Amino acid sequence: MSDALAFPALAASALPQAIGFLLHRAEVVLDRRAQRRDTGAPLPPEEVEEVPDVVVGDPGNALDFDPAEVTDERTERLETLVEALGLYAENGHLPEGPDERLRRTLGRLRALLEDVYGRHITFAGEAQRPASGMRIVNRARDVRGVSRALKARRVSSSANADIVHTAEVVHPGGEMISVEIDELM
Repeated sequence: MSDALAFPALAASALPQAIGFLLHRAEVVLDRRAQRRDTGAPLPPEEVEEVPDVVVGDPGNALDFDPAEVTDERTERLETLVEALGLYAENGHLPEGPDERLRRTLGRLRALLEDVYGRHITFAGEAQRPASGMRIVNRARDVRGVSRALKARRVSSSANADIVHTAEVVHPGGEMISVEIDELM
């Protein structure tokens, strides 16, 4: 998809599910960040999240994100987007026709959450996007030994991973292996 902030025009019944899912993920990230700042104690596990049918693929667990990716700037942007979308959620009012502002806001929130989670979040009707799943980016300057983006013993045949594995220079004797899987289940 050429526009990273694009968001699909979903059916009226699917849009509240998409909004709810994205808002829930954003709130989990913001809550966990606040809890980590308030105490050094371990965080309680979250209840099982129900992923709506409008999400395509595996978006992963809501708690499975890298706290280092939740910078002050991202936190501020998340809070702003949650506040903007919260008006739709609170009022239970969705626009009758196409609402480009809503779609742009959802697209921005999704892009931000994809950066924090390191995974695609894809909704029904987005044939051009990879299904929700793991995203691995491995960029190297100089490879003198072996550079692997993903090495796994066992992987489900339904697993979805988007892998970007690049190097500026692979020196003689160097090797780049994007994916190494011992057993596909």
